[in-house]
Amino acid sequence: MSAITITYSLSEDAFMRAARALWSYRGIGDRGNWLLAIAAAAVGPVLLLNGFGTGWLFIATAVIFLALTALRNVLWRRAYRKMVKYTAPITATFTADTVETRSAEGHSTLPWTSFGQYAETPVFYFLFMGRRGLSIIPKSAFATDEELEQTRIWMTQLPRKKMRWT
Repeated sequence: MSAITITYSLSEDAFMRAARALWSYRGIGDRGNWLLAIAAAAVGPVLLLNGFGTGWLFIATAVIFLALTALRNVLWRRAYRKMVKYTAPITATFTADTVETRSAEGHSTLPWTSFGQYAETPVFYFLFMGRRGLSIIPKSAFATDEELEQTRIWMTQLPRKKMRWT
């Protein structure tokens, strides 16, 4: 295949699904935070009832996990609303050498080497540029499995972003 072109758009909900998939991939996602908060909230009162003052630390930990999860979601939703590129469909063309994108933000043609790393989840590809640059590509945007697989082959020439426990 010489070039693969896809067009997709990310609603705020789709963006947040992608964000949660990325958080789970890179560390701990919302579900993990909720489970840790529930566990800490359950252990804290038991410790307090048994005379251990450290129970308050567990309760505080639960509150911190819940607050961090809520804050992360609010900040990413706010960031989505400020991003111009998501106000219209995105067209991406992949070749063996380059990634070309057209969005409401503009047009760019970059060599694959411009992306430092990639990550893959069951539903999304992520391309990383530097510390803050991120492109989210839904796998559902590809017309065929062959296009999806060819893009994966080109993408896997990049270093894979390390997956942490989830």
